[in-house]
Amino acid sequence: MKGSKHNRGMALLVVLAVVALLTALLTELAFSTLVDLRLTETFRDTTRAYYLAKGGITAGRMILQEDRNDYDGFDELWSQGVTNYPVADGAVSVRIIDQDGKLGINALVQENTPNTLMVDRFYRLFVALDLDNLGNPAELTANLIDWLDSGDTPYQVIRTDGVNIPVAGAEDSYYKGLPQPYPVKHGRLDTLDELALIKGFTPEVLRRILPHVALHDHTAVNINTASGAVLRSLDPLIDAKVAETLITYRQETPIERLEQLELVLPVGAYSALKSLGNLGSLGVQSSRYRIEAKAVINDGQRRLQAEVDKQGNRLLFLKVN
Repeated sequence: MKGSKHNRGMALLVVLAVVALLTALLTELAFSTLVDLRLTETFRDTTRAYYLAKGGITAGRMILQEDRNDYDGFDELWSQGVTNYPVADGAVSVRIIDQDGKLGINALVQENTPNTLMVDRFYRLFVALDLDNLGNPAELTANLIDWLDSGDTPYQVIRTDGVNIPVAGAEDSYYKGLPQPYPVKHGRLDTLDELALIKGFTPEVLRRILPHVALHDHTAVNINTASGAVLRSLDPLIDAKVAETLITYRQETPIERLEQLELVLPVGAYSALKSLGNLGSLGVQSSRYRIEAKAVINDGQRRLQAEVDKQGNRLLFLKVN
């Protein structure tokens, strides 16, 4: 009888061990299934958010196409944007940013030759942004030119506003001597992220300049949307006071013609701006815009960024973040 009881006890222990093992396996399987389910749901919602954000880009382009007046300013519908607009199970936000109120980096070098007008503007912009404590504005300008042009000789002198400023530019010899070497671009910037590769363009410098620069290659600046720093870069006669006057004026009255400013600005400043307008380097309209769209559906979200040319509704590039 003792042996029989012992065998039954062992059998019970085996059964209990098997039950415990099966319980653990089922628990692990249930947890794994739940994780897979959540991942699948997140993937589904992220995919849906992508298409919703893409729809936001399309909506932004439609808003721009509806803008057919003779000026582009912050009082118009395109500049208001859309925040958390509900769509089905999610929401989309759309922001439209004028790029022609900024200085075009790819206009700094044209046909492998620095554009004198843009050299002056970039130098003045860096001065207006108080970059002196972070880097030499003239050297930053020279480094940018060296990155864009095809020459192998670093700039040693930058001539701006009639003054020669000694600089130490940067070509392959500098970049290939870094701990992690890389070559000079010797061409147009494709993204603003490339600026971080250029000598002197530290994170703090980039933080200050990025709101004021764009990728386009034309010299025309929209006076209705230019920042105070960009306005000051246009001409030596446009100082901080004149820039503030322009910003205050356009908040009340959009500038539809440069002639409106004749009675608003000092004679010299108005003449300088009018001359730039006659040369096609200053205007009241924009053609290039950046559209940013963010869509959220449950746990899935997507950000898209596009640049478009309003003339002809051309998509210049689309970036998924």
